[in-house]
Amino acid sequence: MVDTKEDNQPFSATEQNTNFIWSPKGKILALEITICAIATICKAVSFVCYLWGCITELVWAIFMFIVYAMDLQTYMHLSLMYLQWLDFFRATTGSLILLVTSLVCLSWGRESAGEVFGSIFALLAAAALGYDAFGIIKYIKNLKQQGNC
Repeated sequence: MVDTKEDNQPFSATEQNTNFIWSPKGKILALEITICAIATICKAVSFVCYLWGCITELVWAIFMFIVYAMDLQTYMHLSLMYLQWLDFFRATTGSLILLVTSLVCLSWGRESAGEVFGSIFALLAAAALGYDAFGIIKYIKNLKQQGNC
């Protein structure tokens, strides 16, 4: 008998989700979620510094992870280019917000260890978001060159 399924097609939704999780984009989003969660917990211990930046980026990263993992852009009738630009906007604004708020928090004071560690983890999250933004721009350029806009 001839197998009608191609080798590169996932067999189930679970396999499709796990394939995304182990992709480079899935790993970057998982890293962003983890670092933002750690920064949120550390900053929540000391109620002194800006907490909203970490929480906002954590929620956005979880949302984008779900959209990519479950392939929801096809169900929401979003074009691939729109989703990539939305992800780029998320990554750049998140990187800038976390960078600025972390530097401000580090310059204000060092009374609380949670504040310092939270700011350091937020700087790491800003670096991960910046890396993600550069990867997204590279992907968008490749899509435009292939004519898939």
